[in-house]
Amino acid sequence: MATSGVEENAMRLLGAFYDLSGEKLTEPVSLGGPEMPGEGAAPRADLEPESIECEVATRYLVNQGYIAPADAASRYVITVAGFDRVREMRGIGGV
Repeated sequence: MATSGVEENAMRLLGAFYDLSGEKLTEPVSLGGPEMPGEGAAPRADLEPESIECEVATRYLVNQGYIAPADAASRYVITVAGFDRVREMRGIGGV
């Protein structure tokens, strides 16, 4: 089930969205970019915001339903599925 790093990058990026959203489902988070160096979800996940790797990881998260585009370009909100996935990965919450 190897995905040549795509899933690994995507899960790091999802974790960054989760952290930067303050654990709020409706809080838009920027991916980052040249207008805000070092800020946003991509740099926090050790990805270059304008790289192919970041683009692929972002598309993976959108396609899986973990994040959704927000009202502005390069901004996303974490979905319930994404929220639950991060909590599962980190062993938060529970049974």
